[in-house]
Amino acid sequence: MARMKYLQRRANRFEFRFPLPDDLAGKPVPAPLPETLVPLVNPRTGRFKTELIRSLQTNDGKVAERKVLSHIAETHALVDQARQLLQNGPPAGISPDEITVLVREHEIDLLHGDEALRTRGIGLDLARPGAPAHHDGLGMTDDDLAAYKYLITYLDKYVRAQAAKMRPGELIGFAVNRAVAKRGIVLHPDDPVWRQLELGFVKAQRSAFESINARLEGEEVPTPEPLAQAQGITITGALKRWTDGGSRGARKPRSRSAAEAEQAVRRFVELHGDLAITAITKAHGRAFRDALAKLPKALPMRLSRMLLPELLKQDLSQYPKRSAQTVNKILALLGGVLARAERDGFFEALPAWSNPFHVGFGIAQSEREPYEPFSLEELRRLFSSPVFANGERPLGGRGEAAFWFPLIALFSGARRTEIAQLRIGDVRQGEGGIWYFDFTNEGEDQSLKTASSARSVPVHAELIRLGLLDVLAASQANAASLWPGFEPPIDPKVKAWTKWFGRYLGAHVVDHPAKTFHSFRHTFKRACREAGLSEEIHHALTGHSGGGVGRRYGRERRADGSLDRGISLQRLQREINKIAYSDLSLPRPQSRPA
Repeated sequence: MARMKYLQRRANRFEFRFPLPDDLAGKPVPAPLPETLVPLVNPRTGRFKTELIRSLQTNDGKVAERKVLSHIAETHALVDQARQLLQNGPPAGISPDEITVLVREHEIDLLHGDEALRTRGIGLDLARPGAPAHHDGLGMTDDDLAAYKYLITYLDKYVRAQAAKMRPGELIGFAVNRAVAKRGIVLHPDDPVWRQLELGFVKAQRSAFESINARLEGEEVPTPEPLAQAQGITITGALKRWTDGGSRGARKPRSRSAAEAEQAVRRFVELHGDLAITAITKAHGRAFRDALAKLPKALPMRLSRMLLPELLKQDLSQYPKRSAQTVNKILALLGGVLARAERDGFFEALPAWSNPFHVGFGIAQSEREPYEPFSLEELRRLFSSPVFANGERPLGGRGEAAFWFPLIALFSGARRTEIAQLRIGDVRQGEGGIWYFDFTNEGEDQSLKTASSARSVPVHAELIRLGLLDVLAASQANAASLWPGFEPPIDPKVKAWTKWFGRYLGAHVVDHPAKTFHSFRHTFKRACREAGLSEEIHHALTGHSGGGVGRRYGRERRADGSLDRGISLQRLQREINKIAYSDLSLPRPQSRPA
């Protein structure tokens, strides 16, 4: 298989190698240069490099292919910025948000400088006039503290006088010039932004001196995290913080959600580059939304490796588009990533910030609840189809999964992934000889949609009659998958199986978007109500939450270590066995015809 562009192997390690285009390579760099473009510049010659090389720190080809994507997108964005700099010169002008950031950065820089100075010390010894100051790195001496207090008092008085006169001094002007040049921004001498910045820097110094004076009185005033670091958090960095959770015991996203968010971020980076999260706007969010809407819901192999901008140039009209709900789900994941960053304080310098991924499509009312239960006639057609009546086992159905997945869902309301990830040890026999499914996320590659999805569901008497326990008896090791072909990684196999089932359903039962495998869950809930089960009981069976915190009281850990839902297995078994589908004949599994 051809190696991905810009990826090469050298000395048993992979590296990113990006030749700069001819219109940039070796060209003189204009001044002032924004710090973001420093990676493209040869500091010795003051010209743009001819190529950019970065080690990917891995010898695994698949890992390298994932890592290189963000480098590709980031470098394309830098190249675009460099071209714009050469063509149009440095940016002229500055936004209100950038003014806010520059002012806040100045205050933080002063506080960082104060903390560094007091931590290191100065080393003054006024008892020895003329002796050179030599600090020991262990903090301030008494003479250091006295001299420093005098200096801060003087500077504080000086800056207050400037604030009172609304006339910033030369030192303020010098600080503003340095901050603007650092960003590679050129402002006209008469631009009113200069005055906004200077007055903002005066305010920042007053605030910093108030904090420093409090520190000099022994109060603890923490130094804020540098905004340069906050702005340097890109969307891929924010994704990592989101998936890591933050600390021991912190809530983490489900593995499936993390994988979907990783794929969404990869596509966003392909379109816009690995932007700093503070630079992402609603315009970026809308452009990404519209790009997603143009993509098919499933990509053929020849297209799946293409970068998003290249993919959008293809003729995709022959493929069915993804739904607005799917696009909104992807946007919601990215919105969640930035919401975590907001809680961590990365947007505090942007008081008017709003989540740029809150730009989802409005969903038609007819599409808000797309799933419907199967009718009795549809169930009859399904269970008289070739898999059930003739013992056929299509390749896409993955053996006995084709027969048992629909039946287990019909008599338990379990989700497709919950069924697919069952291990042999997850079908247990509890007190009183009751067989039950232990739906959990404790095994390798097992996951649950919500915390309330962890539950024990008695095996319905009809499943036992049809021979489910025979499948269990024929299996071997306790930790192995109950279903051959569904060993980890499970998620792609479940998706492939679901596509097969959708095609099978359309060919033999009903072809309608409201009727899918998830319809079994709706069918089961309806059957629960028809059988007179209380909401508390059928919520316990299906793993739905509701009813407030009291619903979690009374949970008991069984002898085998599993935790019930506060209702005994005996009670749940009596209730679930009340569920019946009248006038529905269900065949036992047959051997596949020779």
